[in-house]
Amino acid sequence: MKRTYLQDEANTHYNLGIAYYTKGQYEQAINEWVQSLIKNPQNSEARFKLGVAYYQLNRIDEALKEWEIAVSLDPQNYEVLHNLGIAYYNKGEDMRAIEYWEKCLEVRNHDPEIHFKLGIAYYNLGKEDQAISLWEKASNLNPEDADIFFRLGVAYYNKGLDDKSVIAFSKAIELNPKNSESHNNLAIVFYRLEMFPQAIEEWKKALSLNPRQPEIFNNLGNAYSKLNQHREAIETWQKILDITPDSSEVYFKLGSAYGKLDDLNKAIASWEKCISLNPNDVEAHFNLGVAQYNSGNFQKAITYWNAVREKRSEDADICEKIGNAYCGLEDFAEAAKFWNRAISYVSDDPQLHHKLGIAYSKLNKTQEAIFQWQKAIELDHDHFEAHHNLGIAFYNLQRFDEALTEWEKSKNLNPTDPDLFFKLGHAYRQKRRLDNAIISWKKAIELDPNNPNTYFVLGNAFDEKGLLDDAILSWRKVVDLAPNDVDAHNNLGIAYFQKNMFDQAISEWEDAIRITPENGELYNKLGIAYIKMELFDKAVECWEKALKYKPEDSDILSNLATAYHNREMYDKAIEIWKRVIKYNPQDSEARNKLGIAYYNKGMYDQAIELWKKAIELNPKDAAAYYNIGTEEFEKGRINEAITAYMKVLEIDPKFVQVYYNLAVIYARKRQFRDAIDTARRFLHTNPTGVEADNLKTLIEQCEKEMELEAEI
Repeated sequence: MKRTYLQDEANTHYNLGIAYYTKGQYEQAINEWVQSLIKNPQNSEARFKLGVAYYQLNRIDEALKEWEIAVSLDPQNYEVLHNLGIAYYNKGEDMRAIEYWEKCLEVRNHDPEIHFKLGIAYYNLGKEDQAISLWEKASNLNPEDADIFFRLGVAYYNKGLDDKSVIAFSKAIELNPKNSESHNNLAIVFYRLEMFPQAIEEWKKALSLNPRQPEIFNNLGNAYSKLNQHREAIETWQKILDITPDSSEVYFKLGSAYGKLDDLNKAIASWEKCISLNPNDVEAHFNLGVAQYNSGNFQKAITYWNAVREKRSEDADICEKIGNAYCGLEDFAEAAKFWNRAISYVSDDPQLHHKLGIAYSKLNKTQEAIFQWQKAIELDHDHFEAHHNLGIAFYNLQRFDEALTEWEKSKNLNPTDPDLFFKLGHAYRQKRRLDNAIISWKKAIELDPNNPNTYFVLGNAFDEKGLLDDAILSWRKVVDLAPNDVDAHNNLGIAYFQKNMFDQAISEWEDAIRITPENGELYNKLGIAYIKMELFDKAVECWEKALKYKPEDSDILSNLATAYHNREMYDKAIEIWKRVIKYNPQDSEARNKLGIAYYNKGMYDQAIELWKKAIELNPKDAAAYYNIGTEEFEKGRINEAITAYMKVLEIDPKFVQVYYNLAVIYARKRQFRDAIDTARRFLHTNPTGVEADNLKTLIEQCEKEMELEAEI
């Protein structure tokens, strides 16, 4: 400012004011300028300087009053207009500031500073377009001002003009590379553009300029997280704790990062620290529930999720999750309760109805389960799991047609599910549609060729159709995939036995016994196979072992007794048959066979007594009547024998051996016609063999006798 040395008194006070102001003695300067204005009230320059002194002492209103008078005296005074704008701006009166700065532009249209400040005022009023226009002009007028480009970067960002924002912030950094805020803001734009590596680089630069900025560490961690670089995110966020150790938000984010690394223990510890610092952090409680659930700690999950219910209004999602946790605890009643609550909030969620159906199914509330699954399908016709489970429910209720309908729909929705074709096969088998069952199981094998269960049931189906070779191939595949599958070895043994391949049958049953060495039924079958191979001692050994595990099994005892009997070891046979009768006093067959053993020992009375007891227990026991008839015949009591044999035929007309015996009896009684008729009945079924030859001879003799009688 030029000094002037005026002669009059007003100028003296004016010049003294300047001197005091220069020395920072603002009160003395004010006094001199007031005195000067008393002498010369029209001195706009004195009023301007008086306003400046007032402003220095923060006496804003007095400053404004003087500047307003000054500008009325000199409307084109740029400095007065400029200062008025600044004062009103600092008072928060942006419109008044704009008014004076606009007048500044009328005086100096190419002043970049005024364009810059006007832009700020307009921006504060939410007039972003005007602000941007002014700053763009300012940047053209002064392309070396970093602050202008910084402001432009912010405005462009808020307008969603990210590309322009990047250019502006980059220019600001070029002009002032040590401004950490410019680097931070440029990183924020890159982050929104999902240019995370570039964002990371800028935030690193910002931190190198100012390392104690927790907000930037937070943003940098977020960027690492976006790139799934969770360990780097954790390392970054932990640095915030060196600055602000009690930041619950940081512990929350650390928990999330550890969770994504599947380090649930550290995730849980971080979220627990979060809620210790901020007990009302609902999201931390929620995430703790999720982590505990995923760790299998269902009760703890319920505790945290119940806290969420208490701290915010209950909704479908939290009720569903609590239901899931109770389901994990197998408390299906509580699960159903919470899933019902979830449905009360969101009734059109098919998955909730599906889950509720599962709970009801576990509670044996089949009809309620069916209703929920049908509701799920009503809401989502393509709900695969609902159709699938509905099919299971119908199958268990033996409503096989409905089960087939649901599983066929499931098949159309997911034609690559081998388990579904497995179940379809079972439903078709229940409907006796074995061909369809076989087709379904073959498809299941095509989709999952390594499931032994499917080969097993396929073998069973082939067996039912009498296709033993195909059944054997299927069961062989089972033992290839599951060498210790006892049922497959057992079935193979049975199939080989039926094909008279006794060596192979024995091999399979021995494998089965190796797997389950205390299986009496397997030893029984092995004994039968050894008998077929006439290996009596091995058969007996097997049956003795079988009885060790099933001492009261009548089939095993009967097989052993029959073997002893066939070897004419009648005392052993009698001993075993008595055990059968002891364990099953109503077994007429055992008494019948015990009677045969006594008979073969010549103990005829005991034999007849047993056969009569067998008939008493089972009046339809044809074998007992046959044995009595044979005994009576051998004793010469022909009529009694005939009566017994006729009873046999009454019970079982296909008991062919009776016809042989009757033919012999009738011949002895010289009832030749009856003898011939009964002999021919026998020969109709057994036309060859020793007995057949005997009867053919008998017929010839009877016919000759009849001719002789006719001649007489």
